[in-house]
Amino acid sequence: NGPMASQFDVCIRGGGIVGRTLALQLAAKRLRVALHAPAPASPPGPDVRAYALNVTSRSLLEAVRCWPSDTAATPIAAMQVQGDDGARVQFSAQEQGVAALNWIVDVPAVEALLVEAVRFQPQIELVNTPAPATLTVVCEGRHSATRDEFGVHFEAAPYDQHALATRVLCEKAHGETARQWFSTEGEILAFLPLGGVGGREC
Repeated sequence: NGPMASQFDVCIRGGGIVGRTLALQLAAKRLRVALHAPAPASPPGPDVRAYALNVTSRSLLEAVRCWPSDTAATPIAAMQVQGDDGARVQFSAQEQGVAALNWIVDVPAVEALLVEAVRFQPQIELVNTPAPATLTVVCEGRHSATRDEFGVHFEAAPYDQHALATRVLCEKAHGETARQWFSTEGEILAFLPLGGVGGREC
């Protein structure tokens, strides 16, 4: 007798946006998926993360019915970049002949949709420990337990930069325009539109 066939075709280690989207894509192809998705540590405050997603990313999330509502996915119709020395560059979705340059997407909104979709997909089983499978895919991000488990060596190159991310409510509507300012000292200030078309949040 040969070894018993694995219960799963794929084991995915990591339950973030990448891991859950992959699990749903594979399940749609009738593959049996084990998803090892430990609960992440609770953030110290409100989750202000947002991703800039392109049309390919949107298509992937739409395919698994996890593209968020219009208020959580703001289209970028234009981008304005300027520097202290007077340099300017501008991009326009209309000039490019596309619906949007990209979308600024609320991360918690996408994560909530993916969690719910996985819950209702019978081809995906949430497991407490990584399960044997024909293929294992690691989607754990920066703090990878699997990398530590297998002793994978890596090197980090510091950028010697610091960033502050917050959400602000502006006096005027953002007009679906992303604005960036580069100072001569190397600092960058960026306002990325949130809250949907006609919104004032950045």
